Amino acid sequence: MPREQSWSGQKPFVGREGLLDQLMQQVDAAVGEGGRAIFLLGSPGSGKTALVGVLQEVAFRRHRELKAEYVNCAQSGEKTWLELARLFTRGHRLKRSAWKVAMEWLDVTQIGAIFTAIWRTVKAVRTGQVGEDDEKPGRSASDTAIEAVRMLIQYGVLEPRLVILDSLERGDAEDLAGAFALIQRLAQTRTVFVASVRTKDGRPPPAIADLILEAERLGRSKRVELPVLTLEELHEAVEQATSGAVPDEWLSWLAGASRGVPGALWSALGRLERDGRLRRAGRGWSWQGSPDEGVGRAPERTVDVSGLDDQDLRLLALAAVEGAVFHSTVIAELSGISELDLEDRFSRLCRVGVLEYRGEAGQGAEVTSEYAFRNAIDANVFAASYPEEERSGLSARIEEIKERFGFPSSGH
Repeated sequence: MPREQSWSGQKPFVGREGLLDQLMQQVDAAVGEGGRAIFLLGSPGSGKTALVGVLQEVAFRRHRELKAEYVNCAQSGEKTWLELARLFTRGHRLKRSAWKVAMEWLDVTQIGAIFTAIWRTVKAVRTGQVGEDDEKPGRSASDTAIEAVRMLIQYGVLEPRLVILDSLERGDAEDLAGAFALIQRLAQTRTVFVASVRTKDGRPPPAIADLILEAERLGRSKRVELPVLTLEELHEAVEQATSGAVPDEWLSWLAGASRGVPGALWSALGRLERDGRLRRAGRGWSWQGSPDEGVGRAPERTVDVSGLDDQDLRLLALAAVEGAVFHSTVIAELSGISELDLEDRFSRLCRVGVLEYRGEAGQGAEVTSEYAFRNAIDANVFAASYPEEERSGLSARIEEIKERFGFPSSGH
């Protein structure tokens, strides 16, 4: 299930324990009280698939009766939900089919009926069904998905189930139609529906955003956004992966190279392994040299900030937390600086090549200037310079300001 990474050593599960506890609360609630939907949102490499794998393992240990099926939507066929329904309900349908076959044998009165009963017996043993096929010609993929969900409800509706759709954003219309249909009926089931979704600029694709909103409206969902690893978590992950202490200079290099993203961390370790900077030594690994000896450096700002004062750097950090594109009104509210003074500073930062002016945003009296970092790398670096323990609170305040002024959400 996990994606293949370049690093050949261990890839420990670190920094997600609290999230796992939250998800298991949803699993427990689904098994005891009724179905739940879980949406794991994150950027590429943020650890969504790894978290799904650990969740499935822990859920099995706690609920032995749980039945689970995993689907990677990036590699699945055109009839994902029909296959899921057949897998989950095969035992239930086989029991019902056996009863129907038995009735037919009791009603055998002529040669033709004997052959019919024999044929249906063989079919029931092989497919677990008697009568018409689940799939009928002429149906659209969406109709097939909805019918498959009806099958899930019809057979063993109160059976504890775990349905995992990994990379849902790469699925097709059938995948999404089935997810919508199941979420509408979750209250009738004891099913846990888990979808991992890759986000862009913090946002899921619009169709999946609608799916999440529908699940939240029904009050049976949990949305989890995977954060980057803290420096302490990254340190712990590297120590476990290499089975030993990590030199400070290498830890600093890895922190910059990965930006706290697990997938990027394993890629960076893989690069060091390929370059001979990390070598197996017994049961662990040994570090060779230092980052200054020819290894590519971690991403740095693309602009010279030596001519900027502390106030400029603070404003750029605030702006970067809002996003690569930001609004002067929001930054004025956060910084306590008047918009007039702020516009003067941003104009100067445009002239030195840090920012660029995008135009006006908003309507009526709530018009603001929209700016953007000329290079997204600079936005990431400035955002990372803001204290991590304060970043989530700042993001929430940004969203409140934008909602008040009617600006589009950042998707934090």
